[in-house]
Amino acid sequence: MESLQSDYLLAKEAAIEAGKIIMKYFQTTSYDVKEKSINNPVTTADYEANQIIEEILFKENSGYGWLSEETVDSDIRLKKDYVWVVDPIDGTKEFIEGIPQFSISIGLVELGKPILGVIYNPAKNELFSAINNGGAELNGKSIKCLQTNQNLSLLVSRSEVKRGMWDK
Repeated sequence: MESLQSDYLLAKEAAIEAGKIIMKYFQTTSYDVKEKSINNPVTTADYEANQIIEEILFKENSGYGWLSEETVDSDIRLKKDYVWVVDPIDGTKEFIEGIPQFSISIGLVELGKPILGVIYNPAKNELFSAINNGGAELNGKSIKCLQTNQNLSLLVSRSEVKRGMWDK
């Protein structure tokens, strides 16, 4: 459990440091944009955030696996008990458009099961985090899910709807 707590703190640190990098670029034109595939952009901010996240997470856990949206996948991770799963900017399209609806997503999986997660929106300074058997937090304060009998709602990405890709 001590190791899991250490991983949890590292994930939060990595998200916050990546957020600092991302905010240097947010609502500016001082970064490059490339298309990884059709309608799938990647920016300088994605790559730089990915790099700092990897550096922080692996400074104490070099034996863990790695799966990130911004790096080439490797089968080596399939042989690891622990795998970091990362999206340095989840919502790159919104980031590019200057909409503060993006986040840094970091998770740790043990033998195929998620054991901790961190989601940080640096534009809104919201850091959501959760750990197995430890509850969830927003900016370090405990949060709970509400029990409800209401119908579920659905939120669709503005950038996808705007282009009309969901009309089909």
